[in-house]
Amino acid sequence: MLKKLFQDKSQSSFYILLIMTVGMVLAGWLNVYLQYESLRAATIKSIQAAELEIVRATARAAKADWDDQLTIQGLDSDTVTPKQIQDIELRFLLDYVRPISLLVPEGNAWVIGDDNSMVFDESDDFPYFGVPIDQFLPLQSKVANGASDYDQMLQDVLSRHEDTGWYIWDQNKGSSYAGLYTWEKGIEIGAWTPAIVDEKNGVQWMIGLTTPLSAIMDKSGARDSVNRSLIFMSIVTVVIGLVFYSFMLGQRRVRALQKEVAQLKIEIDVSKRQKAVEQIVESDYFQSLQKRAAEMRAQTNKS
Repeated sequence: MLKKLFQDKSQSSFYILLIMTVGMVLAGWLNVYLQYESLRAATIKSIQAAELEIVRATARAAKADWDDQLTIQGLDSDTVTPKQIQDIELRFLLDYVRPISLLVPEGNAWVIGDDNSMVFDESDDFPYFGVPIDQFLPLQSKVANGASDYDQMLQDVLSRHEDTGWYIWDQNKGSSYAGLYTWEKGIEIGAWTPAIVDEKNGVQWMIGLTTPLSAIMDKSGARDSVNRSLIFMSIVTVVIGLVFYSFMLGQRRVRALQKEVAQLKIEIDVSKRQKAVEQIVESDYFQSLQKRAAEMRAQTNKS
């Protein structure tokens, strides 16, 4: 009974240890996930702060460039035509905005003109040239792997409100940086601010800068930190799994040996009983009893 109780306690201790170890491994993986979330949030926040400062500086340059272009072209802000405004917007895009990028070339710096259309050189591969942003974003959302999650940005642009956020223009954008982190593809982290180039006549542009999230995580070093934690936890998980697998095999072997020992013990007990019976049968006393019993049976038969 004591032996059985000891075995039960030993088995209970093993399962308690197993549960604790699995709990620690799960806690380790949870920590890796929380580390990823924390690094991603901190990296996005720092990138958006940098983007916001860049677009603010660009917006200040827009006012100066507007005044310079009016002077150079001999135009008056009260009589400038929509076509002339578009020409100034395009020149500003090419001279000041197009060269801007943050971390990777895949980042986009853009200008929404006074008529809410995207300012683009007509030679660019942009199918919505001259179409207002509140019209071409819904069109892009209907394209395969197209735009989504752009409501905040769209409202900010239409109301000329400065903010930071994210949206998706192409769901495959940044895939070269994503690797196994496929859920980061397409997400563009950005900042945008209004550029009031002519306050008197209400001429306002919207300047934005966006960078793919996957590129941010890759180039900032945050991805490397998370990958190191993933590799470490993978090794720990495999090692612990192998240890417990070896332990289970050992336990199985021990139980098999215990069963063999019990079987041998039964066979030994049977053998001992057989020998004891043989000793009794072969003893003189037993032989005399058999002889007397035979005589008694013979006398009984004669009578």
